[in-house]
Amino acid sequence: MPTLHHLNHSRSQRILWLFAELGLDFDIQTHYRNPTTSLAPDSLKSIFELGRSPVVTLDDEMQTPLAESGAIVEYFAQTYPDALLTYQAGDADYIQYLYWLHFAEGTMMPPLIAKLVLGKAKAQKKPIIIKTIADKVIDAILNAYYDKNFAENVAHVEKHLARQVNKGIDYFVGERLTTVDFMMLFPLEAMLASQPSNVPQHIKAYVERMQARPAYQEALDAGGEYNFGPKKSA
Repeated sequence: MPTLHHLNHSRSQRILWLFAELGLDFDIQTHYRNPTTSLAPDSLKSIFELGRSPVVTLDDEMQTPLAESGAIVEYFAQTYPDALLTYQAGDADYIQYLYWLHFAEGTMMPPLIAKLVLGKAKAQKKPIIIKTIADKVIDAILNAYYDKNFAENVAHVEKHLARQVNKGIDYFVGERLTTVDFMMLFPLEAMLASQPSNVPQHIKAYVERMQARPAYQEALDAGGEYNFGPKKSA
């Protein structure tokens, strides 16, 4: 059976959710971020030379490592076609499916990651003179590029999800759960976790719908620490 090398608070939560939806038997090896740097541990480099997660070692003679969450999601969706997690060329929703599948990492994630990383840099304690200069530089970088692109991305996603809801559809593309949902949920969860008061209603409702799925809850139990998941009531 395949083995998922899972990193806490990471994109590999997508793969746990995918495996739960597929009802797949798999092994899991959990790796933990450095509590000071938040970086992945060196243990992952023995599995995949870049030392990043998610990585799945496939159930073949070579125990082939497959990295990149998008590639992993597509591989298992195609390996288990009866789950109907994809659309094919010629299907009515194929173009939208293909676009949003690659939008998640190609367009949505870069400015989001930049804002999260720069936000952490700004929050770090520094001598007052250095902090003043550093904060101005960070704000200038955000204002010049990332804030505008991020805001446009959010508005684009919100508009799309509003159209889906108006058609009575719970999912991101088409009328059923697809690999797009696994790919898009992570950046939307990260956004909701970092700035819950600024998330538009349709994005928030979509995240809550996906997080309420039994397979998603099963994946949370399997994965352990995950900062971007639903917040438990006190």
